[in-house]
Amino acid sequence: MNDRITIGAAFLMTSLAGAAAVARAWFAPASSRPRTVPGPAPMLRPVEALDRFEARCLVERRNTLHVRFRAGGVMCLDCRSSLAGGAR
Repeated sequence: MNDRITIGAAFLMTSLAGAAAVARAWFAPASSRPRTVPGPAPMLRPVEALDRFEARCLVERRNTLHVRFRAGGVMCLDCRSSLAGGAR
C-alpha cells in the first residue's frame, strides 16, 4: 500500500512541475521573451549599388534578388548577407 502511495505522489509532483513549467512559458510577459525578428536593415544609398540581379543565396538556399557594389561586393537583399553562390 505504501508503494502505491509513493508512486502516486511522485507522479503527481512530476505532473505539477511540468504544468508549472508550461504555464510559466505560456504566460511569460512579451518583454522577457527573446526577440526573434531582426531589426530593420540599413537602407542602401542609390550611388553604392551598381545593378540588381537574381542569384542563388547560400544562406536562404533559394534564388533571391542581389545587389552588386562598385567595390566588387555582392549582397542579398532578403537576408543582407554577402554570400552569393551564383553571383559571378
